[in-house]
Order: sequence, then C-alpha cells, then structure tokens
Amino acid sequence: MGRELARKTIHVASAAIPVAVWLLPRAVALPALIAVAALALAIDFTRLRWRPGRYWMLRLVRPMLRHHERRGMTGATYMVTAYALVLLLFPTPVAVAAMLFNGLGDASAALVGKRWGRHRTRWGKSWEGFAAEVAVNAAVALAIARLSATFPAGAGIVGAVVAAILEFADLPIDDNVRVTLGGAVAIYAAQAVF
Repeated sequence: MGRELARKTIHVASAAIPVAVWLLPRAVALPALIAVAALALAIDFTRLRWRPGRYWMLRLVRPMLRHHERRGMTGATYMVTAYALVLLLFPTPVAVAAMLFNGLGDASAALVGKRWGRHRTRWGKSWEGFAAEVAVNAAVALAIARLSATFPAGAGIVGAVVAAILEFADLPIDDNVRVTLGGAVAIYAAQAVF
C-alpha cells in the first residue's frame, strides 16, 4: 500500500497541470507542456540507453517503479506525454477534464481498490475501485461543465464513464495514455450528441 500511495501522490499532484492549463493562456500552456513531455521522454530515453543513467535513476526511484517500468518508459512519462497530446488535439475544457480523469480518477480507483476492494476481476482490479473512479470522474465532469459554457455535462459524464472503463479494463496500452486520450475522445464525440 505504501508504494501505491507514493505512486498515486504523483497522480494527485499531476492535477496541478490541468489547473495551470485552465488558468494560463493556451499559447503559454501548450508549449510549456510539450517541453515538459519532451524532457520526460529524453530522460527516459537516456535512462534506457545509458547504463550509468539507468543505475543513477533506479537508485532514486526504484521503490516507486513497477517491474515493467525498470526496463521501459515510466508511468510519469506516459502521463505527461498524454497530457501534452490531449491539449494539442482537443479544446482546453475537454483536455482539462481528461487530465483530471487520469490524475484524480485513476488515483481514487487504485486507493479505494487497495483499501476496500473485495470484489476482484481475474486481472486484479476491484469493482469498488471502478465505482470510485466513476464517481470522481463524474464530479470532475460536472465541475468543468459549471465552469465552461462549451462543455456539456452529458458529454462530460460519457467521457467520465469511458475513462473509468478504460482504466478498469485489462489492456496492453499504459493506463495514463488510454484514460487521458480515451476520455477526451469520448467527450469530444459525445459533444456532437449533447
């Protein structure tokens, strides 16, 4: 639980990114986020290709890494890259909601699932964690709908549920990418209906 708490602290702290994106002009937020994503990718690339860099990095963050991240990209790199992509491809309210689905919704699913999860799938996720993520994502969608006239609440709820399903599902793509991009695509598509 301790390692998961540390990992999910990063998720919750990542909520500062969509808050900054919301408050800053898009012309400032987008290049800054792309630069941060490029830096994260460069660090991971260096870590994976340069042995001294790998050992130095592992000494710093090994307890927080999952086994597959020791020889591949980290979840944090996937996260910031997905955040940059979603802001590049979608309007700001959609991008901010999708980032918060990942930052807050994913963290709530993991923490509730670890602590109170009793009904588990064969791949280890709990239905209690899934319910927590749906609730948190729906709250995010409703909050964004109140703050933005161009963001229909119904479309936000569709995105909230789709993002939760994508986090819950046992899929090969990193959940930071599929929750963020999948949630944004679902909102954007549902806006045509709502």
